[in-house]
Amino acid sequence: QKRLPVSLFLIQNKARSIFSTLKERAGEECTETFTASRGWFIRFQQRFHFQKTQTSGETATGDEEAAKRFLNELDGIITEGNYFPAQIFSMEETGLYWKRMPERTYIHKEAQAIPGCKSFKDRVTVLLGGNVAGFKLKPFVIYKSDHCCMFKNVSKTALPIHYRPDPKAWITPILFDDWFMNCFIPQVKEYCWQKGIPFRILLLLSKAPGHPPDLESLHPHIKVAYMPQNTSVLLQPMSQGAISAFKAYYLHEVFIKALAKMEDESITLSEFWKSYNILDCIENIVTAWQGVSMKCMQGIWKKYFKCSDALTDNLEEFDPHRNLDEINKKILTLTKSLDLEVEGEDVKSLIAYTEGELSNEDLIELKEELEEQKVVEEEVEKEEKKEERKEEVKKVVEVQPKA
Repeated sequence: QKRLPVSLFLIQNKARSIFSTLKERAGEECTETFTASRGWFIRFQQRFHFQKTQTSGETATGDEEAAKRFLNELDGIITEGNYFPAQIFSMEETGLYWKRMPERTYIHKEAQAIPGCKSFKDRVTVLLGGNVAGFKLKPFVIYKSDHCCMFKNVSKTALPIHYRPDPKAWITPILFDDWFMNCFIPQVKEYCWQKGIPFRILLLLSKAPGHPPDLESLHPHIKVAYMPQNTSVLLQPMSQGAISAFKAYYLHEVFIKALAKMEDESITLSEFWKSYNILDCIENIVTAWQGVSMKCMQGIWKKYFKCSDALTDNLEEFDPHRNLDEINKKILTLTKSLDLEVEGEDVKSLIAYTEGELSNEDLIELKEELEEQKVVEEEVEKEEKKEERKEEVKKVVEVQPKA
């Protein structure tokens, strides 16, 4: 998720750890053994297309030397292309656990106590982006199902976001191509026309498995610059305050909606949370993204991405930590109105939770959930095909000449 290199040792240790957890679940009847041998690792590497790389002392804080080299190269690209601030875009995806409350709240504890309840681990992937001028792209949301009952009689094209299904709710190269061709290009083309500027775009992306390396070949007027491996934490503008602000605003919107429902309809917080669905989530994603200010969207470039002084001279200074603290204070005020025992650290932990490493239990349950979802979707697809077949037979019968 953080696009950091991992070693053979780390992968083998994690595999053995997951196997131990599964063996404990199975009980004493399980006599299987697993050593995560080198042969297993080679098969694992081939299956998931992992590539070998030299780390040369890189750390979780990012490769500063590679970042400096990239910024120098980017200066040349911007100068040669004569790009305006409004023509330079960046995009990043993030995971959002859309139905998760702060851990110490009774709502979260109730969800954990319900057998088989996994809603608090349900995740969507959201693609967020914008340009140096502060313009924000329409969110691109990926959820695990296209057959959710909440979407019945709902036109996906009428949603205020771009919506796509994926069994794992992850961004894939195919979905990224879809976003690039059918969402990004039409929107920025319209934006350039409205601003009266040439449709020539520089798009900055992190190197990631879900980001195709050949995007540039898909459109002659779009230049794509990929940040070097292990530099996103230093270079990716969206990761310098915009995404964290978005997640904080999302939680803020959830509490606002809860308070409104409880006042207007006299329902409990637990009842509100049980009824909270993916369509409510999408509505709050839109509102949360609207809450991220232009000052934030511009400031993330000035403070962390000093590719060219001429591009950022007119932008205000922006402190992402102060911005996040201000949103968190509003959230804490709402939690008090809801009689929730929540502290500042609880809110920060929830916002940061989406960036954390999944535990063995999380990984196992995620796999089980995806398998269950696949079975449901296959059943729905079978029923749809039966209905389509019935309609086809009906049409054939109707056109048959009467005897």
